[in-house]
Amino acid sequence: MELEKILGNLVEGVCMVLVVALAVVVFLQVFNRFVLKAPLAWSEDLAMLLFQWVAFLGAAVGVKRMRHFGIELVVKKMSARTRHWIEILIPWIMGFVALILITEGYNLILFNKNRIYSSMDLSYIWTYSAIPVSGVLILIFLIQQGVGRLRGRKEGGE
Repeated sequence: MELEKILGNLVEGVCMVLVVALAVVVFLQVFNRFVLKAPLAWSEDLAMLLFQWVAFLGAAVGVKRMRHFGIELVVKKMSARTRHWIEILIPWIMGFVALILITEGYNLILFNKNRIYSSMDLSYIWTYSAIPVSGVLILIFLIQQGVGRLRGRKEGGE
């Protein structure tokens, strides 16, 4: 139980740090370009890298918080039986998507392993690693939720 909480808090903490770093980089980029008239060559590439990590880790946080892939307004209007089946089906679909993120993200890493950001002398591996990392985290969070539901049923007598 504690490990689940530590992992979740770690991912959310990393996301917060990355969002702040992204904001600082974009601010510096705009300030240097428009005020100092001396754009930073590396700032755009770093902003894109940070944005990709924020987006993919944010997807994992959305799964962790169970704020994902649902259109609540539409689902609420469905019958209880249909909602029940949707609640069963959605985690499986999300798990399938997570597996695609892992496998295709890994393939992207292999395909781009020799590419380097010329402005930062940094490998594209850092950018594309966000995809399989996010997939793994999504799977972990889905499994944690599934185990939690099973424990709740056993403890609740269902």
